[in-house]
Amino acid sequence: MDTQKDIRPALQQLLANRHTPEAHALYMTLARYAHRRVEKSSRRRFSDVLAAPDREELVAEVIYQLMSGALARFQGHCVAELLAFVRTISDRQVGHAGFKRIRERNTLAGEAGDHIRAWMDHEVRPDEAVQLQTKCPLDTEDATYLTALFSSGSRADLARDMGISRAAVTQRISRIKRRIDTLSSFEQDAAQAWIEQLAHRSEAGLLVS
Repeated sequence: MDTQKDIRPALQQLLANRHTPEAHALYMTLARYAHRRVEKSSRRRFSDVLAAPDREELVAEVIYQLMSGALARFQGHCVAELLAFVRTISDRQVGHAGFKRIRERNTLAGEAGDHIRAWMDHEVRPDEAVQLQTKCPLDTEDATYLTALFSSGSRADLARDMGISRAAVTQRISRIKRRIDTLSSFEQDAAQAWIEQLAHRSEAGLLVS
């Protein structure tokens, strides 16, 4: 595809009716590029924390973001500009996922954490005390869905338990993430704390299916 050709007509078709040949060609160009970019960025920056299933979900998330609003905000006119736009979104998603995994790994790793837990064996840790007071700012449906996710243990397990595809689970989680992004800063912090509480309870075996 000519990287300098005006792609506004094809882009408008893609947003309105993705079944035309022009729209399909543009969609495949974006999908292939997003896949290559996520793979390249993940392997270069986070090869030790982002496995193949993580990269697969990131590609799906990038494409979902593009089709659910990002492309409508794109103001460029040629494929080169559009690919740069996709590159920015891909790199941002990879960065968020990679740094999150690193933080999780660092939190759980190290002898110091084990010693501290041993010293406080019969006491409630400060973070646990705070989590007990955390109220979920999400609506009941989203909260129930996330609770089921952590209870199942993984997206694949939840998909199997609910009899749906893993892609459907990923899309639902993406919608929940976007709703969290629309909350106030205080509510976003509360949501994060509540989700971390779910994770701790799941690790401790306190969630039941």
